[in-house]
Amino acid sequence: MATKQIVSIVGRPNVGKSSLFNRIIGRRIAVVDDFPGVTRDRNYYNASWNDKEFTLVDTGGLIPNLHESLPEAIHDQVDIALKESSVVIFLVEAGTGITDLDLLVAKQLRRTSAEKTILAVNKAESLNITYELDSFRSLGLGTPMAISALHGNGVADMLDKAADMLKVSSEEADDFHDTELKLTIVGRPNAGKSSTVNKLLKENRMIVDSIPGTTRDAVDSQMQYKDKTVVLIDTAGLRKKSHVKKDIEYYSNLRALDSIKRCDICVLIVDVTTGIGVQDMRILRKVQEKRKGLLLVWNKWDVYEKDHKTFDHLAAEVRNQFKELRFVPMISVSALSGKRITQILDRALSVKERMVKKVGKGEFENTVFEWMRAHPHPLDPAKPVRILGAKQVNAPSPVFRFYATNPDHVSPSYERFLIKRIQEKYDFAGCPVALEFRPIRSKQHHEKIEAAKEK
Repeated sequence: MATKQIVSIVGRPNVGKSSLFNRIIGRRIAVVDDFPGVTRDRNYYNASWNDKEFTLVDTGGLIPNLHESLPEAIHDQVDIALKESSVVIFLVEAGTGITDLDLLVAKQLRRTSAEKTILAVNKAESLNITYELDSFRSLGLGTPMAISALHGNGVADMLDKAADMLKVSSEEADDFHDTELKLTIVGRPNAGKSSTVNKLLKENRMIVDSIPGTTRDAVDSQMQYKDKTVVLIDTAGLRKKSHVKKDIEYYSNLRALDSIKRCDICVLIVDVTTGIGVQDMRILRKVQEKRKGLLLVWNKWDVYEKDHKTFDHLAAEVRNQFKELRFVPMISVSALSGKRITQILDRALSVKERMVKKVGKGEFENTVFEWMRAHPHPLDPAKPVRILGAKQVNAPSPVFRFYATNPDHVSPSYERFLIKRIQEKYDFAGCPVALEFRPIRSKQHHEKIEAAKEK
């Protein structure tokens, strides 16, 4: 599989990198706010322009020669992005002129990436900006281009230039449709999500910091595992709404929820030293609502007091306490040491296989009738429920359709009974088994359509 060429947006904080990223993508993907340093990780998204496919990268603010821990980490992230990039868009700001930080950034770019750099002057809505553009030539990075990320002025011309600079590849990159597994890493803040991704990728693709909430954007990273293409989506830690007090955290939560929608399997990271909390269960229910596969990972196992029976006891206790976890696979890992970390991918790939497993119609229907004879639906003389047919339907996750009298009156407890039996009989561990109940006339109508197709 070919790797998409990368176009990176770099510059000092608060010049509008995330706004430009969103303008190019056409959606509010990156988190945007009015104070510096909001985007701290690299944010990846597939894009195209003039029939050229590329990956657009929104970087954290480039802050050379400042040795505070987080700005230094941001600088490292941008340095990685520059090494990966085919084109670099260096964003500066009209109205403020050239700052000392712009000069430092320009010096770094001239040293490593001058031939692939586009100098873009943002916030250039005013007609008078034409007279200021020449001053930016002193940065030594070619002719500056006036743009407005907010209004879109000049962005098309800038992208034309970027597309011309991209190498002509005979083998266009595949997008996520060709990946064997899209994996979203979810969990509470500071559970070890980014550390887990880093260990899987064998590089510091995500910033890791001890401060809860360091990862604010959802970040996609691609890797190969056992000849399979895997996309890892690291998300901001999902917080309770009552704790989301700033707009920045509100939008971060939206990104995390969007990441759940985009994936095949969710990996719920739980800090074993603190156990499962209310917020973990809220995340789990969001995953189940979206009908995504699920794997629970107990992280920080290396610092947890244990013996050879600890894991089995913990799993049994949790499954007994939380019925939603009864058929969710669990593993224990240490993101710090990397112990059993690749089992996450092995287990997730197994869940993905089960997500598309099909059960034969005749065999399934006969099995359902056996269950019903042993455990019939609770009797309701006014609205009796009798199931007269059943089958699995084509869907990205296991969905079973039952044709019944009075389908709207199927007891929730009987629905849970059927799901439990399906899980036990057919091993859909980690999969969101869903049931549909339709009236008998719907079954007859469907059979007529199928018969007509066969003629």
